[in-house]
Amino acid sequence: MMAGGAWSDLLPRLGTAIILACVAAGVLITGGMVFAAFLLIAVALMHWELGQMLNPMSRQSGRFAAAFAAGTFLFAMMTDSLIWSMIFIFLGAFCQLLFFHKLKRSGFAFSLAIFLTGFTLVSLRESFGLSGVLWLLAVVILTDIGGYFGGRLIGGPKLIARFSPKKTWSGAATGWGFSVLLTVYLAETVLPEVSLTIAIVFTIILSMTSQVGDICESALKRACGVKDSSQLLPGHGGLMDRFDGTVGATLAFAALSPFLGAL
Repeated sequence: MMAGGAWSDLLPRLGTAIILACVAAGVLITGGMVFAAFLLIAVALMHWELGQMLNPMSRQSGRFAAAFAAGTFLFAMMTDSLIWSMIFIFLGAFCQLLFFHKLKRSGFAFSLAIFLTGFTLVSLRESFGLSGVLWLLAVVILTDIGGYFGGRLIGGPKLIARFSPKKTWSGAATGWGFSVLLTVYLAETVLPEVSLTIAIVFTIILSMTSQVGDICESALKRACGVKDSSQLLPGHGGLMDRFDGTVGATLAFAALSPFLGAL
């Protein structure tokens, strides 16, 4: 029965995923200030979760981390200078250490990654276009779906049992396959200036880095002794649990996309 066992979380995961996908698609299609405001809220809430995990003895730490993160992201988005935006982001991530009691280096790294992801997605919406950002997010979603169903239907050796005991190599490979199929179908639309081979390789890298983001967040939760980053999203846990793959793939896209034109 679906009510128990390995599939017990499918229905709440599915319901939450549909609602979240509809909201994200709506703000992404609208773009502009609406999309930026959505990301500001997401960045703030993920910092609230980070503050709660890294300073569990103080409820105020998460609130201060969220408020300060919102201000940092707002300043970074308001300036017209990329250099100043990066300065605000780095300083903001560094000042987050004031709200963390343990694992401060990890906290700084995660805070910086969250800020950069939000900033990059706003920039990509303007430069890469709606279809391109939708494709990037679809790669992350299909990687997660492939990992979920591939791991449960096929099973087999664990990917990195130490940090994420539920993830398997079969699930990872299924996620890569789903993502590649999407890119083969949309390559001429989202990556028209590169060959299909390069587009496929690029997609696999994005899928892998999405999984790396997921595993890194799992490692942080394990170090903090928590199962989920929060309980904001039924069936998924918190926003960090849901968007960890987006962080990994977005940062990889930002780092590698400038080289696509030379290939």
